[in-house]
Amino acid sequence: MLTAKELLQLEDFLTMEQTCAKTLNHFANELNDSQGKQMLQQMAQKSQQNFQTISKHLNAGQNLQ
Repeated sequence: MLTAKELLQLEDFLTMEQTCAKTLNHFANELNDSQGKQMLQQMAQKSQQNFQTISKHLNAGQNLQ
């Protein structure tokens, strides 16, 4: 079981991952260089995957309580 502090830290992490993905997508859309655009899009996708994975685990843990 996670402490309240640990839950807050995970929520902060999730917020940062979402912000990171949005920022990377924004800059990818601004870029004309196709290689750079692709790299930023892949990084944004990885951030979104991290967000979804952590969210899934947190939701599964809440369902157990």
